[in-house]
Amino acid sequence: MRYLILLVLAVACSTPQEKFSTHGEVITSEKYLSTAEFLAQVNKEEENYKVRGVIEEVCQMKGCWMVLKNDQGANIRVTFKDYGFFVPKDISGREVIVEGVANKEVLEEDVARHYAEDGGKEYDESMRNAISFVAKGVLVKEG
Repeated sequence: MRYLILLVLAVACSTPQEKFSTHGEVITSEKYLSTAEFLAQVNKEEENYKVRGVIEEVCQMKGCWMVLKNDQGANIRVTFKDYGFFVPKDISGREVIVEGVANKEVLEEDVARHYAEDGGKEYDESMRNAISFVAKGVLVKEG
């Protein structure tokens, strides 16, 4: 009986698990960087990262890219490996965890214009400086 009471107390006091929808490959919700930590580490060489952040913008044509918010002003644009999956178009403002390969890059002008158009924005030359993040998997926090 004592063990049953301890078990009930342990379950009642435990933190509720966060719930995520999965897009692309299955990834875990553990051991990730914040966007600030990520921006401090990312460079021109491609490396693997797992980052947690908030979505600022999603492609309204197909959900084929998204931009993560950050305080450093760098554009963290996330695309999806091999164009193999998309995310819902109505998830701006939601938390996500993305895992994949990232690096700093200068986009071709036509690519930057395309992203601006898909996002419903006016093209600006500064949009060419970006962080390229190709995610193999995305977790979108529910609720």
